[in-house]
Amino acid sequence: MARALELGSVEGIDAVSLRRLASEFGVTPMALYRHVRDKQDLINAMTEIVLEGLDVTVGFEPSMSWTQRVRRAMLNYKEQMDARPLALPLSIAYTGENPVAFWRMLEALLAILLDAGFARRQAIVLIRVVSNLLAGYLLLLRQDDLGGSERLDDRQLDLLRRRMELVQLSLPPDEYPNLIASARPMVAGHCRPHHVWVGTHARAHRRSVTRVARSGVIRR
Repeated sequence: MARALELGSVEGIDAVSLRRLASEFGVTPMALYRHVRDKQDLINAMTEIVLEGLDVTVGFEPSMSWTQRVRRAMLNYKEQMDARPLALPLSIAYTGENPVAFWRMLEALLAILLDAGFARRQAIVLIRVVSNLLAGYLLLLRQDDLGGSERLDDRQLDLLRRRMELVQLSLPPDEYPNLIASARPMVAGHCRPHHVWVGTHARAHRRSVTRVARSGVIRR
């Protein structure tokens, strides 16, 4: 896994393959299937390692207002993602059930907004807005580092939402009480899994840049 992360950091995640890793270790590709099922499984494992330790609550003080806490959380997320160059492209390529860091971030944001007096549905909508702003901003800054991402059809999105709900409901209740209570409204069109909303922003950003470039206003 360490070598896969090293390759991804130097050459990009497209350069990471089981065949490449097997060649470097002097083994057959089949030998690696004892550890991962396929390349996607490898990418998912890499993502979870890279995002491990992500904490948006760093620097929170009891005296902070809810707006100060949200602002601090957004700054923390940006700074910690910037410190992990592979985090964004891996997040787009990720197809798992979301890293623990993702659930902790959502739980922290929900707690801030619910404590501030927002209704649960309002809090969920606000989290989606904040998430979209962060994703769009990071994608704008890092557009050249991104690999491709395929569009998911409605059936695939529905399956992802159902899986996300089941994963939320299976989280430890003592650690994620707000997420468990919000599982149904979160997947009912108000919130998408981490890799889905990041991938959606990647595609939308590329389309916008392409349209502007073709108009002659800017050159890529």
